[in-house]
Amino acid sequence: MLEQLLFEPLRMPGENIRIFLALAGTIATVYYDVFNKRNVPNMLLYAFLGIAILANIVFYDPLIFAYAAGLAAIVFLLGFFLYKMGQIGGADLFVICSIILLLPIHPSNLETLFNYPLIFSTLLYSGVVFSIFSIFYFGGKVLKSKEAKPNLLYLLLLIPYIGFAYIFMSAPFFSPVYLAIASIFLLSAIFFLVYRDAIISSTMEKIPLSKITDEDVLAKEKMQPLMQKLKIGPVIGEKELAILKKAKVKEVWIYAHLPPFLPFLLIGLIASILYGNWILLVFY
Repeated sequence: MLEQLLFEPLRMPGENIRIFLALAGTIATVYYDVFNKRNVPNMLLYAFLGIAILANIVFYDPLIFAYAAGLAAIVFLLGFFLYKMGQIGGADLFVICSIILLLPIHPSNLETLFNYPLIFSTLLYSGVVFSIFSIFYFGGKVLKSKEAKPNLLYLLLLIPYIGFAYIFMSAPFFSPVYLAIASIFLLSAIFFLVYRDAIISSTMEKIPLSKITDEDVLAKEKMQPLMQKLKIGPVIGEKELAILKKAKVKEVWIYAHLPPFLPFLLIGLIASILYGNWILLVFY
């Protein structure tokens, strides 16, 4: 069955409607993520997920349903672990799983060589755009900061990068698309490492406990001793908030200035719908 799912030509029933629903749902969540201080209403997230499940029932296909359900389950389990670690937002995870259920594979007009998940190219394209944005966004903050001290030792990573680029350009499977993607990720990672302390500091803010909202994330660089003492995780929910109040904590450090991710997810989704086959460009 796995071989059939991956390599036999598949077409999602109700494909155009699925695409419309995925785009509409993601756009709606992006609106709240950007204009409502990264607070996407739970009812909207539940509705998006419910519509995604309903679409699989209305346009039922056993292979597509098995692919979508299995992939969504795997991503949810991995994403939930990252969520509890404070590495991904709960809204982000809901939207990603909803997209998977609606569009488990790429649209048929792209004629991909095999049925690799659309969410793979979506996250890849999203990551590329987010990496570029982060360099300029955090670069501006670093330039304005009087306390930013670069760790120039990490610039030595440019040496293996240059070697990687040379070898890659000489390889028979060379693709400028692959090189561009790899270069963006590697260079943005080097930039982050060089200015890590200043970047993390720019995302943190000390606020009164009374202003905490669900899914705010404690800044472990400042709060780690208290988190260990109270035995709480970084993501603040009702349980964590009650423990903090009981301990009579008045103020906490949180990551208050992280850029929202859902707009980049939307860009990645649109790019995947239009150009998802570019990832395999070298094989065509």
